[in-house]
Amino acid sequence: MIGRRGKLLIALYVVFLVILFLMCSTDLIIREPEKEIYQIAVIIEDAKSDNYVNFRKGMDQAAMEFNADVRFITLYEKRDAQQQAELMERERQDGADALIVVPADEEQAAGIQPVIPVIFLRSGQGEGTGAGSIITDYRKMGERIAHEILQDTPADSPVLAIRDTGRQSTMDRLFLEGAEAECRAAGRCWQIGTGKESIRAFLETLETPEGAKTVILAATPDILAQAAGILADSPSIAARVQGLYGRGSTLPILNYLDRGLITGICVTDEYGIGYLSVQMAVRALEGAVSQLPEVMDSYYITKKKLREPVYEKLLYPIE
Repeated sequence: MIGRRGKLLIALYVVFLVILFLMCSTDLIIREPEKEIYQIAVIIEDAKSDNYVNFRKGMDQAAMEFNADVRFITLYEKRDAQQQAELMERERQDGADALIVVPADEEQAAGIQPVIPVIFLRSGQGEGTGAGSIITDYRKMGERIAHEILQDTPADSPVLAIRDTGRQSTMDRLFLEGAEAECRAAGRCWQIGTGKESIRAFLETLETPEGAKTVILAATPDILAQAAGILADSPSIAARVQGLYGRGSTLPILNYLDRGLITGICVTDEYGIGYLSVQMAVRALEGAVSQLPEVMDSYYITKKKLREPVYEKLLYPIE
């Protein structure tokens, strides 16, 4: 038989097990450290394009992995650097731990001395600024697409570049500068048309050497999609166009490329840019400031390449 001492030891042991179980189940002993949720504000010009969809997908995935809460703020007026600076300060005062910014004016952004980490998404101009920066080299992109134009089209086909009216964005300007330098170096005739609202007028009044067709290069995704729509609706105009080129990966652009109305496009990995920007912001908050900018590649895609797995993943990313 178990004596009084034995019974007491068993009772104490049972009590100890019960207390240990209760303490463990209520996190009194093993408590998961509470992870800090980083508040990150993203300030961009607009959220209307399908490029934004892939960009947002990348950010959402990174936010989930790195324990961040990402909120988006858009400018009321495009390229309004003053308003952007005010929004940056407002978000800082409202509790943002870090900012991700597409600069409305890259020269002005270079002079910003932020109080909190800022990741700038830039177009390949100027030195690295903020806590880190991601660069898409639009000048190089323009050179690349011009190289393809020169390879694909007859030497007597002039290149008509169509850009927006008013002040150009830095990315549009660098893209056209790169393309123009490449075309002029090869002796190709280079012309500029201005105003996406007048694309039809430009195309209807094309003046080309006898027997030659014109190559159209769109400076922006909006212009590219609009020009492709005109070619789709006007066979007489399309018959005078040697090829239509541009940049961007919105769904209308990809559909026109698939139909053969757009000859070739240059694209960037928008999903990758969104993911990397959040990752860099979190690392900056943890003390790992990047001194060198991260330079993203651009890709040239034709209808033939559109269904290749590597480009399908780039253009139609799945979270």
